[in-house]
Amino acid sequence: MKNTASSAGARNKPKREKISKSNEKAAAKKAKQGQPAKTAAKQGTVTGALSLRERIAEAKKLEALDRAPAPASPPKATKQSSIRPAAAVESTAVESAPPPLRNSDFPNTYIEQISVRLDDPDHSVTLTWTGPQAAAQETGPFRSSPGAGLKGLNCDDVAISRRSGSKCTPKGTFVVSGFQQRLNSDARATYVTWFVRERGVALHYFPSVPKYPASHGCVRLEAPRVAQLIQSNCRADLTKVVIDGVWTKPRKQW
Repeated sequence: MKNTASSAGARNKPKREKISKSNEKAAAKKAKQGQPAKTAAKQGTVTGALSLRERIAEAKKLEALDRAPAPASPPKATKQSSIRPAAAVESTAVESAPPPLRNSDFPNTYIEQISVRLDDPDHSVTLTWTGPQAAAQETGPFRSSPGAGLKGLNCDDVAISRRSGSKCTPKGTFVVSGFQQRLNSDARATYVTWFVRERGVALHYFPSVPKYPASHGCVRLEAPRVAQLIQSNCRADLTKVVIDGVWTKPRKQW
């Protein structure tokens, strides 16, 4: 019985070797034709495309988070709430007090235009005032840092800079649309003055203002006093924001 089994195994061995060699030849032929390389290239292309879409989607989420909500309508007064204690009246008076850096002739004297130059290294911000006391007000220039943009994007192109999710500071002329104490996405960004609210883009103070574009699209101001001065003396729907100049691509983009 052992001899019979051994002889049968010996007869089948050449067949197995032929099949194995045939498979090896087929695999070698496919490798020569470059099929694995093509597959890898296709996979790389798809991965890259998905990565770009994902980054744009994340940027849009950040814009939506920073976007200032529409002001809520005040609640209707009731008979019970019409009589308020003295403490409540005092608190309301404190809250409605004018900002400390607001000029004494506001709203007659106010910032008519905020000009932001995208030129390195200062990305200067200058203020143009209008009104009886305009000549006595600070005009700058003040240093800032604009948007770095998504990796590979040219924020100097007007159309690209205005695109949602680009993380560029939009070029052009806009109007101040509102104010907020700080950004929702980063509490370090304070004294927020909105000018493209639907994209969550504003002027604001930020602790880091390098000499190159570094923000997610906003205009970072290096001094909290400057950001507060702008917020205190702008008029919503009247003050213009003009973004102009030559944007230079930084070493690091988002």
